[in-house]
Amino acid sequence: MGILLMLDIFQWFAVLIGLTSYRLVDDRFIQTRIARVYTLILNVITVTMLPVALMSAVKFYYVAAWLPRFMWITPFVLYAVNYVVIVQTLISRCHRDSILMELHHLVVKLNREMGRAEKKMNSKLRRLFYVKTLTTSYLSLCYVLGTFLFSDELTFSMMLSAFLINNGYNILIATTHFYFVSFWQVARGYDFVNQQLEELISTPSPLTSRYTEEMRSLWSFHASLSQTAHKINRIYGRQMLASRFDYIIFTVINGYIGTIYTRSEPTTLFAKCFGGLLYWIRTVDFFMTDYICDLVAQYQSMPKHTASEGVMCNELSSYVIYQNSMNLNLKVCGLFPANRKQWLNMMGAILCHSVMLLQYHLMMSAKQHNQ
Repeated sequence: MGILLMLDIFQWFAVLIGLTSYRLVDDRFIQTRIARVYTLILNVITVTMLPVALMSAVKFYYVAAWLPRFMWITPFVLYAVNYVVIVQTLISRCHRDSILMELHHLVVKLNREMGRAEKKMNSKLRRLFYVKTLTTSYLSLCYVLGTFLFSDELTFSMMLSAFLINNGYNILIATTHFYFVSFWQVARGYDFVNQQLEELISTPSPLTSRYTEEMRSLWSFHASLSQTAHKINRIYGRQMLASRFDYIIFTVINGYIGTIYTRSEPTTLFAKCFGGLLYWIRTVDFFMTDYICDLVAQYQSMPKHTASEGVMCNELSSYVIYQNSMNLNLKVCGLFPANRKQWLNMMGAILCHSVMLLQYHLMMSAKQHNQ
C-alpha cells in the first residue's frame, strides 16, 4: 500500500511540473482536457521563458568576485546543457506517455497474478524502490528550497526565475525516476516469474495439465516483459543519453564551482552540508538508474540450476532452453550498456575531467599571479 501511494503521489507531481498529462484514477490512467491544456501551457512557458531565467542566474556568477574571469564560460555551459536536455525531455513526452499506458496494463496483470498466486514482492526490490524514492524526493525538495534558503531579498522577477529553474531541474530528476520505475516494474515481473518457475520445477509429483498451462502462461508473460523492456529502452534511449551527459556536466562543473566557492568565500557549515549532500545524493540517484538496468538483465536470465532436480516436461525443458538462450541487451541508443560497470567508467571519466578543470584553474591562476 505504501508503494502504491508513493507511485500515485509521484504521478500527481509529474502532472504538476508538466512532465505528463496522465494521472492514475481508479487503477487506470486518464487524461482530462484541463490536465492536457495545463501541461501544454506549462511546457510552452518553460521552453520560452527558461532561457531568460537561466541568464539571470548566469549574471550571479558573472558579478561574483570568487569566480575567476577566465572561467566565465562554465556557468554558460552548465545552463545551456540543462536547457537543451529539458527541451528534449518535453518534446519526447508523447512517446513516454505511450509506454506508460502499455506498462500499466502489464502491471495490472502482474498484480492480479501475484495476488492469485499469493506471492510477495522481493525485499531487495522493495528496498531499492524506497531508496530511489528517497533520493528523488530529497533532490526535488532541495531544488525548491535552495533558492529561498540562500537568498536575502526575493523580488517578483527572482521568484519567477526561481520557479522556472526549479521546475526545469525537477523535470530532469523526475524523468530519470520514471525510467527507474518502468524498469523496476519489469524487474518485479521477472522476479514473480522466477518464483513461480522455482515452485513448478521443485514439485515432487508429475506435472498435470494445470501445471502445463501455468508454464505456458508464465512463458507468455516472460516474453511480454522482455518486449516491454525493449520498448522502454528504445523510447527512453535518447532521453537517457542526454540525461547522462547532463549529469556529467552537472557533476564536473558544480564540483569545480563548489570547490572554488568554499575556498574563496566564508561559508557556513550548513551551506557546505547542503551543497555536499545535494552533490552526492544525485550521484547515488543516478547510480540507482544504472543499477536497475543491471538487475533487470539479471532477473531476466536467472539460471535454473534446480531444473534437473524436479520433474521435467516438454514445456519446462523448452522454456529453460528459451530463457538460457535469450539475453536482454539494454544499450543506450545502441552505444553502451546501462549497468554498474558503465556507471563506474562514467565516474572515472568525471573524476578525470574534474582534475583537468582544476589543473587549468591552477595554471591560469599562477599565470595571472606572475603577471
